[in-house]
Amino acid sequence: MTTRREDRTVGRMASTPLIDPAVIALACGYPYAFAGCSYLFEGGEQRPLPVLTPALLEGRVPVIACGSNRSPEQLARKFADWPLPLAIPVLCGALEGFDVVHSAHFTRYGALPATLCPAPGAAVDIAVQWLTETELDRMDATEGIGVNYDRRRLDGITLRIEGLGMIGAADAYLSRRGVLTRDGAPIAFESIACAGRIWPALDQRAVLELARDRLAPGTALDGFIHRIVMDQEYRAEITAVLARDALARA
Repeated sequence: MTTRREDRTVGRMASTPLIDPAVIALACGYPYAFAGCSYLFEGGEQRPLPVLTPALLEGRVPVIACGSNRSPEQLARKFADWPLPLAIPVLCGALEGFDVVHSAHFTRYGALPATLCPAPGAAVDIAVQWLTETELDRMDATEGIGVNYDRRRLDGITLRIEGLGMIGAADAYLSRRGVLTRDGAPIAFESIACAGRIWPALDQRAVLELARDRLAPGTALDGFIHRIVMDQEYRAEITAVLARDALARA
């Protein structure tokens, strides 16, 4: 989005970017607030989880939420216009043998989002959403299936769920673009706890600065983010550059 002003010095019209602070906050705020406790996403907000019974999870598919999907703030955006009753159990857990790292692509709102990456000896904090088939269809649509992510079944995993115990399989959204690296190593999420982490971690703003330095050196970070959000063609172009140098996906 631009606004136009008159440049009186040279007697012509010039374009000046109008940068909305909310756009920058949304990009840099990823993966958004998560209280670290299991909850029920109901009525567009986080509510206390009822007593965990088989009936609460019956007919639902367990899906690992390793990035913003575990945040009630992000779920509220993804299901903002949902026409059906909604009560999604979101359970805390720890996934052994993996870490949460940055994918080598930009979201439409300007963030470098999350994906799972095998990490021997690590155990990363995640959440598991239990979704109906119709809720899963909505989630697939928001994840850019076939473009940025694939939803894959992970079998033979060690996934410990709060109040439920260990399960050996769950679906997960894994990046099609590969894993963003620095000096050849994946970049973990500073805001997501991981026991036995083997790679350096950065917050979202720092990893966006890293990408800016590679792709548009000398550009102000806010202007870089603004262009990513507002210019779909530019976003696709620089995502392709990041993906070219990424580690292969899990």
